[in-house]
Amino acid sequence: MSQLLSEDKELMEEFLAEATDLLDNVDDDLITLEKDPGNLELLNRVFRAIHSVKGNASFLDFELLVAIAHKTEDVLNRLRKEELLLTPEVMDVIMEAVGLVKVLLRDIKREEIQDRPIEGTINRLADILIPPDIPPAVSPDLPDNSPLITEPDALSLSTGAPLPPEAAIPVAVSEKKVDTSRELSRKSPPVNETSKDEPTDTSTVRVDVKRIDELINQVGELVLERNRMIQLHTEYQNNLDSVVFDEEFAKLVKRINFVTSELQAQVLKMRLIPVGNVFKKFPRIVRNLSRDLGKQVNLQIFGEETELDRSVVDEISDPLTHLIRNALDHGLELPAERIADGKQPTGTIVLSARHEGNRIIISIKDDGRGIDTERVAVKALEKGLITAEQLEEMGSHDIFDLIFLPGFSTRESASDLSGRGVGMDVVRTNIKKLNGLIEIKSEKGKGSEFILKLPLTLAIIQSLLVDVSGETYSIPLSAIIETLRVRKDEFHTVGGRKILPQRHSTLPLLNLAQAFAVPGEVAEREYCYVVVVGAAEKRLGLLVTRLLGQQEVAIKSLGASLADVPGIAGSTIMGDGRVALIVDPAKLIEFGETRGSIRHRLH
Repeated sequence: MSQLLSEDKELMEEFLAEATDLLDNVDDDLITLEKDPGNLELLNRVFRAIHSVKGNASFLDFELLVAIAHKTEDVLNRLRKEELLLTPEVMDVIMEAVGLVKVLLRDIKREEIQDRPIEGTINRLADILIPPDIPPAVSPDLPDNSPLITEPDALSLSTGAPLPPEAAIPVAVSEKKVDTSRELSRKSPPVNETSKDEPTDTSTVRVDVKRIDELINQVGELVLERNRMIQLHTEYQNNLDSVVFDEEFAKLVKRINFVTSELQAQVLKMRLIPVGNVFKKFPRIVRNLSRDLGKQVNLQIFGEETELDRSVVDEISDPLTHLIRNALDHGLELPAERIADGKQPTGTIVLSARHEGNRIIISIKDDGRGIDTERVAVKALEKGLITAEQLEEMGSHDIFDLIFLPGFSTRESASDLSGRGVGMDVVRTNIKKLNGLIEIKSEKGKGSEFILKLPLTLAIIQSLLVDVSGETYSIPLSAIIETLRVRKDEFHTVGGRKILPQRHSTLPLLNLAQAFAVPGEVAEREYCYVVVVGAAEKRLGLLVTRLLGQQEVAIKSLGASLADVPGIAGSTIMGDGRVALIVDPAKLIEFGETRGSIRHRLH
């Protein structure tokens, strides 16, 4: 098989690309089809997708993939002929099979083909095709030495044209509609076993040809400006008039600045992929978990075309999964509870994404029971996560934040569905890694909303340059909430650390000069500057000497020897060639909470 992969790489890439396209919307189509079982157009579309994948896999001798796709195709074909009823139990098995098809494709893509157990799924598909009152003529189990498929498939890889329905293998089935719900409910596995997360594949990015053309055009413009710069340098060496040189050089600088900005924008666009690549798995998760929990749920998705860097997509899948599960398990009530509270029996979860400046805003909103702050506070006290004195100083938003603490749960035992006890802590950790923010809005009895604010890209960032005792540092703009010019006599000291009273709350402060042991003395001034940063639900005020201004910077690695310096995320090169360190707001906030000291000198 490895020899086939090496010799027919181009053919393999074509197969994987086409299969991915075909299966991209199958989950959504199946969920829509379950709500509208009479939609023959949807059913035919799903059938064609599975049939084409089967034919292409057969051409390349992927036997396991062919076997599972072939049996799934048989079931879909019987549904098309109205010889089967599309019950939830039937849909469970179909979705299980489609999930297995995706797993096998992922194995092929990673060149990690393994002998996965598919017999159970094939048997469950075979059970659908056999009426309960008719015993099978032969055992549905596959003999060890029998071929997985008994019919040659002449499907062309390039066309993907479906075979006529008559070409499918005939099965031991009557022409009447068959209701197999009782049989399947006994033989199908629990729903939550078939709803495990499928990792989002972002190893490759598809780029619109128009974007490539625009990139080539910008590179051409850059080449022209390079040639002009070389010519100008030659003329200067040949005693070009200084006044003329100044004018021409100023024009050149403006032109290069424009071209490089356009080029940078085009390159970044090539890394962007729709957030729908992550969103598309949630209808299936919601459908399966809602059935398992006995809840009625309407999932609404908006803004799935919103684009962001693939490196960010890699990191948000797990947090979003935990938040969706949390909304299902803890947020939405059972139908009887909702009716008793004067609500519709079907709850609603709204997942949306939108751009806001250089950030992407993702919201998970439900119309469930909301967060009970009293219950959260009691549980936090019982588990020793906070003290009674700390609780007295907390507002409602501070209590909301308690759910992100490791080990917190309002259940007596953690739920496997929501991941409570570790899941929400994972959410906070992953969002911090992205220099993002998470906010909670909730009203008891009406619902909750979790709002994620994330940077659009992690490669080039908008930053605020600050002076710290004569050294320049870069603070990611996505993590900055506001900047303040404050009189020093407004600071207070509590428990040995400085704080700033601010809008009915207190803002902890961290002196960057002390934190990074920056040498040099700063003249005493009546005022100083505070940069308020946030990571997840936490806030911290960074004391700096001066604000130098906003600038777009490219993140450079510090190398292995300096990779783990606390509070430093990387570096960038300034226009004069000096290196400026990029601070890591999330790590600085953790450092501020522990009241420790960063002793690494970076000089």
